[in-house]
Amino acid sequence: FRNLKSGEPGPVHLDFVSEVHAAWFDGPENLVRNWNKARYRTEHKPHPSPQAIAEAVDLIRQAERPIVVASTGVFYHKAWEALWQFAERAEIPMVSTGPSMGHVPADHRLSACAAPGAFPSADLIIYVGQYNMPPAGTPGGFAFSPDAKIIQIEPFPEKIGRNVPASVGIVSDERLALEALADAVPRMTHPAWIAEIEAARVEFEEENASYYSRYRDFEEAVHPAVIAHDLAEFLYRSDIPKEQTTVASGGFGIARYTRRWLRAYRPGQIVNGAYHFAAIGPDIAFGLGVGAAVKEGVGLQSVVQGAPVVAITGDGGFGFSGFEVETQAKYSLPVINIVYNNNAWGTFRAEADNPTTLHMHLFQENLRYDRLGEALGAHGEYVTGASEFLPALERAYQVAVNESRPSVINCQGRKEFWFANQYQPGFLGKVEPGVMAYYH
Repeated sequence: FRNLKSGEPGPVHLDFVSEVHAAWFDGPENLVRNWNKARYRTEHKPHPSPQAIAEAVDLIRQAERPIVVASTGVFYHKAWEALWQFAERAEIPMVSTGPSMGHVPADHRLSACAAPGAFPSADLIIYVGQYNMPPAGTPGGFAFSPDAKIIQIEPFPEKIGRNVPASVGIVSDERLALEALADAVPRMTHPAWIAEIEAARVEFEEENASYYSRYRDFEEAVHPAVIAHDLAEFLYRSDIPKEQTTVASGGFGIARYTRRWLRAYRPGQIVNGAYHFAAIGPDIAFGLGVGAAVKEGVGLQSVVQGAPVVAITGDGGFGFSGFEVETQAKYSLPVINIVYNNNAWGTFRAEADNPTTLHMHLFQENLRYDRLGEALGAHGEYVTGASEFLPALERAYQVAVNESRPSVINCQGRKEFWFANQYQPGFLGKVEPGVMAYYH
């Protein structure tokens, strides 16, 4: 991948000269052709044009319903404090997107992450570091009005206006641009817009609660709404500090429920699966990486060093990366792996409500992923009804705390839960906290 401090992730070729693989070295001084990083990298960042900042401020002055989309570049360049300063000064709601969530804290007064119903009303969209701009009107694209004006901020000039026309393009390091905007924008208020955001947040939470209420007493299988609700209650409304638990959020169908309830209160608290790059099933591997970072206290995870982490996947995802549980166990990583096992991988087209669309069956039904986890050195739990999930989660958490050992919670669902004509609401769309987060 390209340097994450300076650019968009993408493929790269690593070429090692023959002297590297053919000899042993005590240090870099033994290499004939070796340079200090200062010779081939720079810490200088592109600074925004004063004219572009002035044009952006003029648009912000005119807007009645502005919103900031804070994405990959805000996270990579650690620009969240500048983001908050800018947003608070101009009273502009913020929403996050990208592979990492939390640079817009869920409990910030201006967070609009859990208010997706308000997005179509926005009349000015300020994209900051949104490196993967979707074509307008495509599935999974942003739910904004095509009539909204756009300010686009990122360090690559060729990306400005590439998929969505920009009213103002600011070529700059994201942090520097946000600092400049915070200095230049006047103090503003948008009471009607803030009230609309709050009303949309209440509506979103009530919709989630309605899904949970349908299945909280269902004991014949575990509905994904129960997993999502009980996990959120455990992580954010128990004795565990709500900022503590880092979550590797994956799964194809289960994510459409869990992500509606998951919240991030600090940068890097949620790591989203890489579905935007057509990756299938990396979720347990993500849990491995997140677990290692938290255990060793690397980077932003240093503030929660040693704490348990959660990884979420489905039966298909476990099939792709489930054996990473062995690596988690080998290195004593306290990862709580939640597997939504609804017998649906390779069994039917998930987007269809018609059971007649069944096709080739690939996996056995009711596979005991928990026992596979036990064989790999993890603690196992098998959950077959709504009332069993929270106690299993509590036991797995204690194993993580007391033994620094991973767990596999195998949640037995039903493939028919995806059919809305049998079990409302069925297979959900990609409406969740954040913007287009599912595809990142």
